[in-house]
Amino acid sequence: MKEPSIVLTGIEQTFKEDEIIVSKTDLKGIITYANPVFLRVAGYSEREVLGRPHNLIRHPAMPRCVFKLLWDTLEQGEEIFVNNGQKT
Repeated sequence: MKEPSIVLTGIEQTFKEDEIIVSKTDLKGIITYANPVFLRVAGYSEREVLGRPHNLIRHPAMPRCVFKLLWDTLEQGEEIFVNNGQKT
């Protein structure tokens, strides 16, 4: 299946301070779970994201080094938590 082209809306998506964006992938980066906050902010339904590569939601300006950090951390058996822009 051909991946759709990324269309930037120019509209910042926000979420409440007490909300958490959660997604889970398998070891190949395929989405296996996405919580309602993730789905709302990403603008997709659960059906549209499950089984798809997580880079479906990657902004084209996101530096690739962020994903290297993410995958290096996951490969060590750790999880990534971000709080106010700070990795914890």
